[in-house]
Amino acid sequence: MPEMTPKPSKNANSLPHSDPPTEKKGILRSLSFQFTPFYGTKKRRPGNTVHTYDSTPEDLTGNLGPIQGVQCQGLLMKKCNSKRRAKWNRRFFVLKECFLLYYSSRQKKRFDKYKKIDMHPKGIVPLIGCSIVPGGDIGKGKKYCLLITHPQFDSAIIVAANDAKIQEKWLKALREATKISFKNTVVGESLIRELESKGMQLNEEKKSFEERLQIEAEARKQEMEKNQMLEKTKEDLEKERDKLVKMTKKLKDDLHNVKNDLKLTNEGKKTLEQEKMSLMTKTQHLVSNLESLNMEKTKIEEQMSSIIREREKFLLENQNLSSTTCHLKNRLMEIESKTTCLVTEKEKVENLLRMNEKKTVELEQERQYYNNQTKELLSTLKEISQQKEMTEAELRDEMMARLGAERQLQAAEKALEHLENALRLTGAQMTELQEHILPDVHKLREFFEKCAEEARLEAD
Repeated sequence: MPEMTPKPSKNANSLPHSDPPTEKKGILRSLSFQFTPFYGTKKRRPGNTVHTYDSTPEDLTGNLGPIQGVQCQGLLMKKCNSKRRAKWNRRFFVLKECFLLYYSSRQKKRFDKYKKIDMHPKGIVPLIGCSIVPGGDIGKGKKYCLLITHPQFDSAIIVAANDAKIQEKWLKALREATKISFKNTVVGESLIRELESKGMQLNEEKKSFEERLQIEAEARKQEMEKNQMLEKTKEDLEKERDKLVKMTKKLKDDLHNVKNDLKLTNEGKKTLEQEKMSLMTKTQHLVSNLESLNMEKTKIEEQMSSIIREREKFLLENQNLSSTTCHLKNRLMEIESKTTCLVTEKEKVENLLRMNEKKTVELEQERQYYNNQTKELLSTLKEISQQKEMTEAELRDEMMARLGAERQLQAAEKALEHLENALRLTGAQMTELQEHILPDVHKLREFFEKCAEEARLEAD
């Protein structure tokens, strides 16, 4: 009897639960029960446990023969002899080797579906030494009956088919099954033992495969954990990369802003250079103006010294002319009339002097303004000179030149004060000096008006 052995599965989770190998109680394990009556066999519920070595391949549907261990199978009516009355039950019969197994009729669907034999039938009839006789009509119209008899049976086992063809088929199969000898069962027993040893070996291999699969599962679990860790590290690296991208973008923006600021500073530097050049031109112009003022101041000083000398001469002449006072009394009236004219002219001159004083004040304010401007220019020039590494000697020269210009301006102011003091003299002295002073005053007035006009033009 060939047997189908299952191959070990590669997946540990798909392996069926296998019990430890125990002593089998199959139909071919022992023949000690073959002549015992089976009428009182305990009914068992068809279980899910199916021995795989009695399975029929699915691709051989309907091709059941001695090669597969099942000679015949189908539904038959079985007569059940009870104490009260005979009863016919529909059963599913399977002829396997020299045994006739019968189940409930529901088991046929399961057999047709899975092509496997349940090892817990309702009853088993051993056919060795039995006689199979076709019967006629045995009660209630059962025409196609088969009688299975044996000397040790209490009564014959009667089954009935639906038609003559099925009856003939079962008769032939049952008679062939009765010809199986005891030697064949011994051979089957040896095959069973061999298959059991193979089964144990396969179980051991299965255990080894399970251990390997468990090791592989552990390794795969560790690999999955590693992959998870790698995924986490990958996510962390992605976050770091995003941070770096944002930082680089921010740095690029900062660099762009710095470039713009540098461009603005360069433009401001250019404007400062231009302002510096304009301020330098203005300072040069102021220096030239100061030089011209110094020259005018020297001229005024010379004129004032000549006026003072002439005044001294007039004083000497006045002393000499005291003797001629009487002679001049006649001209006193004329002189008084002239003095009145001179007083009026003096008032005019005083008005002009006041205007000149105002102009001098304005010039002083302008001078202070220009001094402040020069101070600011000097401060800016000092800052620019620090950037351009201007030497201290040049700054000292500029300061000395500015101080010299201020000294000259102060000398001019002092000369103006002397002139004002000279103008505040008495009427007699004024009449003596007016012929010499008035031209100088007119010249000084013209000079200051010219300076004021130039300062106004420069301010504009």
